[in-house]
Amino acid sequence: METIDIQSPLPPRPVAEPSSIPESPRTDIPADTISSSPLPPPPKKSLPRFLPFIIGGLALLLVAFLVLKFLLPSLKNKNKETVTLTYWGLWEKNEIVNGIITDFEAKYPHIKIKYVHSSKDDYRTRLAGRLAKDIGSGEVPDIFRIHSSWLPMFKNNLAPVPANIVTSLGLKKDFLPVYQRDLVINDNYYALPLMYDGLVLFYNKDLIQKAGVDLPKSWWDLQSSLNRLTVRDPAGNIEIAGAALGLADNVDHWSDILGLLLRQNGASLTLINNPENDGKIKDVLTYYTNFKTKEKIWDETLPSSTTLFAQGKLAFYFAPSWRIFDIQALNPNLSFATAPVPQMPVLTGGGSGDNANLTNINWATYWVEAVNSQSPHQAEAWTFLEYLASPPVLEKLYQTASVDRGFGEIYPRTDLAAKLVTAPYLKAFIDSAPTAQSGYLSSFTHDDGLNTELNNYFKDAINAITRNQLSETEVMTTLQNGISQVISKYKLSGDTLKP
Repeated sequence: METIDIQSPLPPRPVAEPSSIPESPRTDIPADTISSSPLPPPPKKSLPRFLPFIIGGLALLLVAFLVLKFLLPSLKNKNKETVTLTYWGLWEKNEIVNGIITDFEAKYPHIKIKYVHSSKDDYRTRLAGRLAKDIGSGEVPDIFRIHSSWLPMFKNNLAPVPANIVTSLGLKKDFLPVYQRDLVINDNYYALPLMYDGLVLFYNKDLIQKAGVDLPKSWWDLQSSLNRLTVRDPAGNIEIAGAALGLADNVDHWSDILGLLLRQNGASLTLINNPENDGKIKDVLTYYTNFKTKEKIWDETLPSSTTLFAQGKLAFYFAPSWRIFDIQALNPNLSFATAPVPQMPVLTGGGSGDNANLTNINWATYWVEAVNSQSPHQAEAWTFLEYLASPPVLEKLYQTASVDRGFGEIYPRTDLAAKLVTAPYLKAFIDSAPTAQSGYLSSFTHDDGLNTELNNYFKDAINAITRNQLSETEVMTTLQNGISQVISKYKLSGDTLKP
């Protein structure tokens, strides 16, 4: 070992080479010193390396969900231009629909609804005039109500219902079958129904009970009970009528009754100059006018059938549901009810009696909502109508209307029908709706068009038979010519009155 001379007051000391430093533990340290020295802390457990990534991913998903669920729709609606839709209604007052509109606008803040409660007077012609104007004039409705039989008159003004709305509402499976027959053209729906109505048989409970007659299931049952129900004074004048049938002028809804009979007899209004079909039309005219000419249970001296029924002097009366309000207004104390209309016997195998079956065909007459094909806001218009046709909103409309007038419009949806079977007067409508059919002989549509023109030709035929004593054969030529003119004018096609 070498020594290094260092100028220091201390004596020289040896310096070891680095390689000579011992590697083994020291043994010259007392044992108690080793045992009392502090131990190093235990190693910390480290988190899995991927855990921060999982937490970060979940946080990102949460943020994305909140943005998609709340922020984007809010920004989207705020960025959308506000659209105002003009909606021409007909029967519902503003106070009935205002609450529904307020709810809709809260859900769709970029869509505003301007509801116009229109008058029934000249409604069809006024609507046609407005739709003929430029869409930018501000006077043209985006949405409007029409009668189901008006589609041929407005076919160029109607936008088809989008396929996704047909599916979402269940138009093909959750609505009455009559809509699929009436509102579909080339596989597209052209209107949405928010209601249903049809023809049923009203009857005076007291008169029926006093005469001891049962409710008629067939027209034969009805006809056979009329002599027991009809009461005449000593001069032979009718004091109490069994049924309002046989004439046109003072029988309200006579054209609906005739349309029903044509349906049940398998007649078509578009199959002209066909001997078999012409015979069916002639048979219906004969049967209907016989109530005046042969049965003599009704005549022209009587007031309108609605008035006479409200007076308690008419046993059987045919009418749609809205006549209930008229009757109650005329006579709140009248005891009456409703039943399905009579059906026509259909003989099988040439037999009779027990071998006679009955048709199961009823008559529908109702209104629908349509969208203007020229409207620049068709998507928003269908969004609103889809909202109106949903079950919760239909129920709210019904309940709101019920406060105002006793009951609302009958549901168009089969999945809501059970909710009305216990409502006074409405069960007959609910029971007959699934087998109801419609046609172009609907009454009180105020259209001054297709229905009015066709009704006038049939009215002339009825008056020629009952007043002028002409035969059904004599009136058929004029009637056929009139029907042909209507078919040509409105370009009607299809077997519109075939069951």
